[in-house]
Amino acid sequence: MYIWFSKSPNGPSVKFLAKHITTADELKLTGNCLKYSRPLLSFDGSFADTERPYLGLIKEMLSGTFNTPKNHPKSKPFIDHVLAFSYYENKVWIRNY
Repeated sequence: MYIWFSKSPNGPSVKFLAKHITTADELKLTGNCLKYSRPLLSFDGSFADTERPYLGLIKEMLSGTFNTPKNHPKSKPFIDHVLAFSYYENKVWIRNY
């Protein structure tokens, strides 16, 4: 399975190969995010590395995809979950807390 992010119509795109997906049901976790809540995005320091400038572009694309647009009429003023992005062993790891 692939996950493809793009900035349309003429922007860059990035395609990820999804290696492993674990659902909340598989982990026996209960709970759910509140409707229209905003996620807090957390990126590790690897995304600011000057030796790998492509990670900065990936960070901007992930931020544009997962952030709530500013002053969106349905967004609520609270945060109830965190999306953590890390770069390890040439892989981008995404975790939802």
